[in-house]
Amino acid sequence: MVAVNQSAVTPAVTPAVTQESIAAIRGMLAGLRRRTRGWIWAESLATAVVVAVAGGWLTLLLDRLIEPPAWVRVALLLMVGATVAWVLVTRLAMRLAVPLTDESLALVVERTHPEFGDGLSTAVSCGLGGAGVELDPEMLATTLSAAAARASTIRSGAIFRRRRLAGVLATAAAAIAVTAVAAVARPGEATIWAQRMFGLSDAAWPRRVSLEPEGFVEGRRVVARGDDVDVVVRAVAAWGDPPEVIELRTQGTAGMRSDRMGARGGATAAGQSFGHVLKGVDQDLEVDVRGGDARLRGLRIAVEDPPTVAALEIAFTPPPYLGDAPRTAVASRVVPVPRGSTVSLTCTSSKPLSAAGISIRTAAATAAGEPSEQPIGRLDDTAGGMTTISARTPPIDVDTAVLVRLVDDSGLVNRDPVAVVLAAVPDEPPRVAVRLAGISSAVTPQVTLPIEGQLTDDHALASADVRLVAGGARLVVPISRIVDGVAAVELPADRPELVRLDQAGLAIGTRLEVSVAARDGCTLADGPHETIGETWMLDVVSPESLRALLEAREVLLRRRLEGVIDDLAKARDLTGEDVARRCGDAAARAAGETAEIAGEFRGIHRELLNNALATPELEARLLGQIAEPLAAVVAAELPAAIRLCRQVGGADADGRQAVAAAVDAAIVRLRAVLSRMLELESINEVIDRLRGVIRVQEQIRDDTLERQRRRGREALESP
Repeated sequence: MVAVNQSAVTPAVTPAVTQESIAAIRGMLAGLRRRTRGWIWAESLATAVVVAVAGGWLTLLLDRLIEPPAWVRVALLLMVGATVAWVLVTRLAMRLAVPLTDESLALVVERTHPEFGDGLSTAVSCGLGGAGVELDPEMLATTLSAAAARASTIRSGAIFRRRRLAGVLATAAAAIAVTAVAAVARPGEATIWAQRMFGLSDAAWPRRVSLEPEGFVEGRRVVARGDDVDVVVRAVAAWGDPPEVIELRTQGTAGMRSDRMGARGGATAAGQSFGHVLKGVDQDLEVDVRGGDARLRGLRIAVEDPPTVAALEIAFTPPPYLGDAPRTAVASRVVPVPRGSTVSLTCTSSKPLSAAGISIRTAAATAAGEPSEQPIGRLDDTAGGMTTISARTPPIDVDTAVLVRLVDDSGLVNRDPVAVVLAAVPDEPPRVAVRLAGISSAVTPQVTLPIEGQLTDDHALASADVRLVAGGARLVVPISRIVDGVAAVELPADRPELVRLDQAGLAIGTRLEVSVAARDGCTLADGPHETIGETWMLDVVSPESLRALLEAREVLLRRRLEGVIDDLAKARDLTGEDVARRCGDAAARAAGETAEIAGEFRGIHRELLNNALATPELEARLLGQIAEPLAAVVAAELPAAIRLCRQVGGADADGRQAVAAAVDAAIVRLRAVLSRMLELESINEVIDRLRGVIRVQEQIRDDTLERQRRRGREALESP
C-alpha cells in the first residue's frame, strides 16, 4: 500500500464523498476504455485500408506488366484478401478480444501520469473491487478522493500515440485519395482493371505497342499436320518506334520453346511485320508473343489432318464410233481413255468440305500460252457437311491432268492436289500381218492368190480389201470376212482368203502388184485410218514358163539332198572314239535340211495348185514319191540314228557298229528318194526338148506373121 500524502487529502472524508470519488474514477476508466477501443478500430481499419489499396496497386502493376491469366489474377486477389483479413484479425479482432479491466487501465494511466503514484491502482483494486478486504476506511476514503481529484486531469495524448494513429489515418486517406484521383483521371484503365480482376475478363491493357497476329481467328489457327507454319504478327507503336525484337514462345508436349521472330520488310505507317516459320508442326501448340510492352497470350495452333480423297470414281464415254455406253475405269495415277472420250469423276473426301474444285491442265494449252488450268467443277458448300464433288471433262484429245483440291470446314487444303492423268489413247491404224501362201515371184493368168495371216485393230475394223494393179489396170477385191465392229480377223492356213484372178484377164509379161489394205471406223479429225500392208510384185508368165521355174527349183532341191546324203556318208566312214558324236551331229543336220527340202516340195505342189497347173500325176510325184518319203525319213530313221548316237559310248565297238547301221538305214532311204528324183529328171529333160521344139515352131510362126505384115505395109506404101 502506497502512503498517501496527508497534506493533499482533505481530512475527515465522509462516506458520501467516497461514493462520488468512486463514480468519478469509474467514469474516467469507462471513457478511457471507449477511447481505447475507438483507437483500435481506427488504427486497424486504416491499416487494412492501406494494405488493401497497396494490394490493389500491386495487382494493377503486375497485371499491367505481364497480363497474367485469370487463375493468376484470382490468386493475387486471394493473397490481397488474405493479407487484409490477417490485418483485421490480428490488429482488430484479437485486440478487441482482449478484456480492458479497470486494473489494467489504472496501470496504463499511472504509467503515463506519474502524479498518481500508486493511488489509482490502489483505489481501483481496493475501493472499486476490493470487497472482502479489510482496510482503514479513513485511509481508503482519502485515497479515493485523491484519485478522483486527479481523474479530470488525465491527458489522453499521453496515453494514446496520436502521431502514429494520425500517420496511419493520413496514409489511408492519402491512399484512398490517390486511388480515387487515378480512377477519375484514368477511368478506362480503372474499368479494365476492375473487369480483369473482378470480372476475370481478358480485356487487354492499352499499351504503347500493340501486336496483331495474322491467321488466327478468335485466338485459334488450324493447320495441317506436318505443315510448316509461318507465324506472322504486326507490331504497331502508338508513339515512338516499333520494338526491334519480338519473342515467340510455343508450348507443346515437348516443353516450351522460345524463338526470335525476324522482321519482314520495312516499317510502315501500318507497323512492322515480324515472322517465324515453325517446321513440321505435328502437335497442338500454345503460343505467346512478346515485344516491347505488348503481350499476346491465349493463341493456339491446332493441328488437324487435312482432307484426303477417300474414294475416286472414274467413268468415261467413248466417241460414238466406239459406242456411247459409259464405261468404268480403275482409279490410278494414269487412266488410259480412248481419244475423244468425255470423262466423269466423282471424288469423295475423308472430311466434310467447305469448298472444293476440280480443274484440268493440258501440256498443249500451256505451250500455246492459254491458261494452264481450266476449272470444270466447283463446290461451295454453304450448308456444310458435303463430302463429294463431281465434274465432267470436255472430250480428251491429248493427255490431260485432272487436279482435285479440297478445303475442309477448318479451311485446311489438301497439301498436294490429287492429280490423275487422263492418257488420251490415240486410235491406232489397223495392223496388217498377212502373206501370200504358195506363191513365188511368178504366176499364171489363172492364178488364185491365197492370203494368210491376221488383220487387227485396237478398236474395230471397218473394212479390208485386196488391191491389184496390173498393166495400168486396178482391181479391188473386198475381204468378205470383215464385219464392222470386229477387232480382229484371222486368215488361217487351212482357210485362207482366196482371190481368184482367172477372170481378171491378166496378160502374160505384165507385172502384178498385190497388197492388202485395212481401215477402221474412226470418226475423229484425223480418221479414218488406213493401213496398207506389204506389196508383192509378181510376174505374169505362161504356164510353161512357170513349170520351167518350178523344175529348176526341183533341180536345186535335188542338189541339196545329194549334199545331205554325202555329209551323212562321210560321218559314217569316220573312225575314232568320237565317231558316234559326229554321226549324231550329221544326222541332226540331215534331219533339219531334209525337213526343209520336203517342205519345199510341198510348196511346189501348192504353187502348181494355185496356178491351176496341178495334175494327179504331179501330185503323186511331188507328194507321194518325194515329199512324204522324205518326211518319213525325218520322222523315223534320222531320229533313231540321233538317239542311238547319244546313247552309245565312243570306245564301244559294238555301239559304233550299231550307229553305223542306223546311219546306213537313213542313207538307204534317202538314196531311194534321190534315185526317184533322178528318174524324174530324165523325164523332165525329155519334156524340155519337146518344149524346145514347140518354142521353135512358135518362133517360126511369129517370124512368118511379121514377114507378112511387113510385106503388106510395103505394098501399101508403094506408089
